[in-house]
Amino acid sequence: MAVQELMPMLRELSRSQKLEVIQFLARELTVEEEMPLKQGHVYQIHTPFHSAEAAMKLATLLQEDG
Repeated sequence: MAVQELMPMLRELSRSQKLEVIQFLARELTVEEEMPLKQGHVYQIHTPFHSAEAAMKLATLLQEDG
């Protein structure tokens, strides 16, 4: 089935059904990319928040690039 055929059908879905489709496609993409996300698993995101040293280093690097 072509994407052009799917679009009209997707438009007719309810909001919750559209979210289900989005979740399904996101899972499919992660499997294809061999980076499966585990349901209920907490993933850490490293940021400079709450780290003055990291924030200063980032600011310095940004100034050097600018």
